[in-house]
Amino acid sequence: MGIVNADKLRILITGSNGLLGQHIVRYCLNNGLEFLATSSKDNKISYCPSTAFQVLDISSKTKVEQIIKSYQPTHIVNAAAMTNVDLCETEKDACYRINKDGVENIIDTIKNSSIHLIHISTDFIFDGKKRLYQEGDRANPLGEYGKSKWEAETLLLQSQIKRLTILRTSILYGVGEHLEKKNIFNWAMDQLRGGNTINIVNDQYRTPTFVEDLVQACFKSIKKKKYGTYHVAGPELYSMYELICIVAKYVGVAPERVKPISTEDLNQKAPRPQSSGLLIEKAKELLNYQPTRFVETLSKIDPTK
Repeated sequence: MGIVNADKLRILITGSNGLLGQHIVRYCLNNGLEFLATSSKDNKISYCPSTAFQVLDISSKTKVEQIIKSYQPTHIVNAAAMTNVDLCETEKDACYRINKDGVENIIDTIKNSSIHLIHISTDFIFDGKKRLYQEGDRANPLGEYGKSKWEAETLLLQSQIKRLTILRTSILYGVGEHLEKKNIFNWAMDQLRGGNTINIVNDQYRTPTFVEDLVQACFKSIKKKKYGTYHVAGPELYSMYELICIVAKYVGVAPERVKPISTEDLNQKAPRPQSSGLLIEKAKELLNYQPTRFVETLSKIDPTK
């Protein structure tokens, strides 16, 4: 997908060490786009030039102001977030400092500018009682992660930012470098190929999102100058158990090696929505969003390929 007036774009990426951030950096490099990658820790991306990276903790208002005013971006992709939902329960202060206060710092710095902010949000703002959600459905987050992300969305929508795009996603997965946590699908591949039997919940339903599809949506919103809130996720609703059974078939092992269990059996710290599928018709229509079917992405994330 080509970009209009690529020479005029200056893209500031927050959270560049994360999965989405890494793929945004790669897209910029592949398409000759000017960018500045930032993360709260030193650069972990082997292909990101040191001259295009700065350390930025978005919870520091002073640092946010310094970098935005010195770099003068045309666009900001805010991929910085604390996304470990269980850790958000036990480290609540850090969760809100990054997920809410960090966003407020960005708002305060750019609210009277023409900068286009693309903010990444989550299906966990919903309580999971409806099964499938449209953009306008009522938010009712269950855990601290979802609450912090919803409070950030609320601040953004109440702000004076002229050009704002919120992209909500669900179980983002893909391949990256030095990530803090392996995605569940790669973990399942490793476990099943290692001869193990694994337990997977059969009462949580999601629309998992391939990272390259989310990158596509980010840049289509830039190219098309589309503002507002969009659901950007996979095209299919599956239980986690069904997803891992598809992985089992892909790696060539018997589905009996995947054992269904209930959410209660896991005793996780954070409550999770039972079904937080995202309906993506709006993104398809207005962004020309074209998501990849889950089974078609497995060869792209398979470390043996």
